[in-house]
Amino acid sequence: MKPSRTLSIPGILLVLILALTGCFGDGSPVLDKDDIRFAGFYSDYLQSSGVAPASADQTPVLLATSDIAALLARHNLDKERLARKMALYRSDPDRWELVLDQVRLHIRQKEAGGE
Repeated sequence: MKPSRTLSIPGILLVLILALTGCFGDGSPVLDKDDIRFAGFYSDYLQSSGVAPASADQTPVLLATSDIAALLARHNLDKERLARKMALYRSDPDRWELVLDQVRLHIRQKEAGGE
């Protein structure tokens, strides 16, 4: 009985150490294609509406429904997919943070490119 007990304690310790060091995965979300599309859509939306102005004298404007539909189409999104993603972001703040990082990157790239 004693030998099997000594074998199981190191095994349990190994599993605990691997779990604590993250060898089983860190659990952080990975952005999928729809997340990337949403980030592109959202950065374009922010810039088109003036919320992320290229110049300080721009004021935010409400985009028409047709403008929003065109942005969704440009980024290969539809209203249902958009609603699902928004619900996911509300329930997964870590994923939302990664998406916002992508949005910031898109905006910086467009502003640097002079668009």
